[in-house]
Amino acid sequence: MNTKDSEARGKLKIPPIIKKENLIKVLLSFLLPLSIVMFNPMAMTFNQCMVLGSLFLTVVWWGTGWVYKDAASIFLLIMFVIFGGTPLKKVFYFPLSGNFTLVIASFLLSQGIVNSKVADKFSSFVLKKYCTSSIRLVIMSFVLGIGLIFLIPQPFPRVILLASIYLDFLKKTDVNEEAKKILVLSVFVASSVTSLMFLNGDVIINYSAMKFGGINLTYAEWAKYMTLPTLVTTVIIAIAFIFVFKKNLGDKFEIADEADSLKFDSKGKLALGITGLTIGLWLTEAFHGITPSTVALIGVALMFLTRVVRLRDFNVVSISLLIFLTAEFSIGKVLAGSGTAAVLSDFLTGFFPGAESIFYIPFIIVLIMVLHSIMGSLVTATSVLIPTLITITAGNLSPTFIVLLSCAAICFHYILPFHHVSIMIGFGNGFYDNKHVIKLGGTLTLITLGTILFVYIPWWKIVGVL
Repeated sequence: MNTKDSEARGKLKIPPIIKKENLIKVLLSFLLPLSIVMFNPMAMTFNQCMVLGSLFLTVVWWGTGWVYKDAASIFLLIMFVIFGGTPLKKVFYFPLSGNFTLVIASFLLSQGIVNSKVADKFSSFVLKKYCTSSIRLVIMSFVLGIGLIFLIPQPFPRVILLASIYLDFLKKTDVNEEAKKILVLSVFVASSVTSLMFLNGDVIINYSAMKFGGINLTYAEWAKYMTLPTLVTTVIIAIAFIFVFKKNLGDKFEIADEADSLKFDSKGKLALGITGLTIGLWLTEAFHGITPSTVALIGVALMFLTRVVRLRDFNVVSISLLIFLTAEFSIGKVLAGSGTAAVLSDFLTGFFPGAESIFYIPFIIVLIMVLHSIMGSLVTATSVLIPTLITITAGNLSPTFIVLLSCAAICFHYILPFHHVSIMIGFGNGFYDNKHVIKLGGTLTLITLGTILFVYIPWWKIVGVL
């Protein structure tokens, strides 16, 4: 691109679409939807072929980064509008839903906690007081991964904040660079599993999964179904992490500074009080009936009134993420509206063992894990798999079971960084290397399958989900 083009792009604020070095790859990627239209292996209509081909093409772009995510998302929405045969209000379901408000409000609530330095002071205090060895620091990643859910109901700022605190803390120790990368990785690994423990652990994935499944669980119901088995799984993953990287986790280390006293100023106390009120209202939704998005708005309004959050803090809301989620939420609606989901269900049903078979549920688990590994994105996987699986398993498994099963099967299963957005954030910031994620990935695959079969499912039978 020449200088004039660059200047024009800057003046007109035209967002980039394709990375120049990937132009050939992008052109070749169009062979995927073209082959679906030409060969039509599932006997679909032309519009259904275009819907499925566009979806697969966009998933490839999202996973590889050949096309910038915003451009890929807008492309998918345009194709869905043209060929989806679905009302516009369903294609653009996300910006018209309470989830849209909830995501924006959660960013602002999280920023309020960051502004008040409550999480920073709390985490620094805990690290200096209790973490005198690498293994203790790994364990603390999982402990804080749970604790910070109640302060920051958004995993992105949560992991970035805690990773920054870890890096600052590790500068004051004699830990080598390789060990530092592994210890910071533990922050992101911990977040991937602990976010399942409570409904507000990840307001994007958890709420999205419920919407894709057409169910509505309260905070208390989610806790009843997910908290205990996820706590057990958290312990298992923490132990596995220590075992996998034990050669890099040394003995005790010296800390340069002593722990500061845990005292908060007036802004910190206000932020804590507002956050406590918000979580309290989420917990008691069954009694007062106020929706989670409305509760989040109340919390944000209080933070604005007390000046914990200001207008300039709106820049923490990711427009790119909102565009991406709009495209993601449209997938299930358009697959159903165009009839493509029914065709996919009929096609996949031919590979399923009988519902009475002992391999029925294990097959579904493996299918979810394999397809998620191909799709990469958590939201993409849930948006495609949950509606499809609900259709296939109708009469045999409840939508609630499918939603919870899908979340458990993908949220802490990853082999490469792009399989989980939080892991990708850490990798993209250079906190750790690809090899570290891959080294843990095989173990996580076995843990995912094992914990679902022997921890989650037995518990769900006890509480009546299955």
